[in-house]
Amino acid sequence: MTSPGSEAPAPHRGRSVALLTAVSAVSAISPLIALPLITRAAGPTAFAEIAIGQALGTLAATLITFGWAVRGPVEAARSAHPARVFRASVLVRGTNSLVVLPLVALVAAFASHADDHALAIVSALAFSLQGLSVSWYAIGVGRPLLALVFDAIPRIVLNVAGAAAALLVGIPLLYPATLLVGTIAAFLGATWLIGLRERFSVRAIFGDAVSAYREGWRTALSAGLLTFSETAPLSTLGVVGSPAAIAFAPFDRVLKYGYIGVYMITSSFQGWVSSSDGEIALRRMRRTIGLHALLALALGAGFALVVPWATPVVLGAGFEVTPSTALFGGIALAAMTIATALGLCVVLPSGRDGAYLTAVCLGALLITPAVIAGAGIAGVTGAAAGVALVQLATLAALATASAPVLRGR
Repeated sequence: MTSPGSEAPAPHRGRSVALLTAVSAVSAISPLIALPLITRAAGPTAFAEIAIGQALGTLAATLITFGWAVRGPVEAARSAHPARVFRASVLVRGTNSLVVLPLVALVAAFASHADDHALAIVSALAFSLQGLSVSWYAIGVGRPLLALVFDAIPRIVLNVAGAAAALLVGIPLLYPATLLVGTIAAFLGATWLIGLRERFSVRAIFGDAVSAYREGWRTALSAGLLTFSETAPLSTLGVVGSPAAIAFAPFDRVLKYGYIGVYMITSSFQGWVSSSDGEIALRRMRRTIGLHALLALALGAGFALVVPWATPVVLGAGFEVTPSTALFGGIALAAMTIATALGLCVVLPSGRDGAYLTAVCLGALLITPAVIAGAGIAGVTGAAAGVALVQLATLAALATASAPVLRGR
């Protein structure tokens, strides 16, 4: 059995994809398990602070990652030295953290509605550190155990422990503080196990990091713009002082957890698709899109039908999502599911980075005016409609870019 840092990449079989998908699903539901606890500990106003911090932190995490979550599985799957790829990512993401973390704390303070801003700031910092996740590497080398030990289990433990402590003590700040400390600990443990236990060249790490900055800026920009289009709605409403911000927060968080789950599941297919070529790769791409079409239908319908009655039951009094708002959320989630599969498993593996960047630029340009205009016209429901329209526009752009590939041209 090879060690996590060994240089021989594992073969990508259907079994590893299934296991990685299961681990990704566990990671995705961990915040949902803690959600009823934290909403009851915080209440609507404090929860809006956490949600604003999480939205900003999610964008910051993407900036820290610098595209590794998108291109990393492909590079690790195709590399004869996957541990070297991981070490370069550690240097890049660590350097980015020194710049991004102070900035996101400052923006969180501006977006916060509280007097001390602490809850929004610590939440933003805690969720920013998700950019240090090792799940992309586990996906690339086809090793579900790494994702389970250093991503899924820590997420569940930290989310539940932090939310429970906040509820028991009555201090909502304990939730993001627990996430912050625990995420750093998990990252340090994974870095030592995967990248530092074997001999390596420091000069090579710096050289690889410089190459990553030089060659990966387009992917990093695409990932940042895509995350911006998905996290901007709540942050925008908070910054402009919209009265819809607090009421929009529960809808936004539930939708974003759906987004996170889709990304984790779709990423599990990246190594499987990218480790093959020719007709085999084309069959895997088509199979991936077919499975995601079914997933989109299930998630979209589930969101529209379940969220309106489940939200106040799960989150508590004061947290409601109307049927019309949930309908637009279901449309947005379904469109995003198919778009993510097309982007990560068809457009990028086929080398069409420019087309991917164009599609996400479209979404990033449209999201802020769409949400502000929608909120001005019809409040929370209007803002949700704006989100759905932007996701449909992004899907159309990615579908256009994917069509020649899927037809085998």
